[in-house]
Amino acid sequence: MELSDEAAAAAVQPVADLRVRLEALRTEGEISIRAVEQALQEIGLPDAVVRGDEAAVEFGAGAPEGGCVFGEVRQDAVRVEAGGYIMDGGCLPAQ
Repeated sequence: MELSDEAAAAAVQPVADLRVRLEALRTEGEISIRAVEQALQEIGLPDAVVRGDEAAVEFGAGAPEGGCVFGEVRQDAVRVEAGGYIMDGGCLPAQ
């Protein structure tokens, strides 16, 4: 689903802040579900779905004004994006 202009604007700072925190985790080799959950909480996105292992962790959380902040941190890369909800109304596909 599409993200409104207002929701996209409100997600810019959380996306940037989260990218910095996750890049630090990646650089330090501290990739874990708990570390990603803590990073999300620190930027004000406490209600996130986080799953993975020490090699890669994916996440999805409700953005401040609607939509989602989602992405993945792996040993070789960090991806953080903002976008609309998926068809089931969540931020990550069910597993």
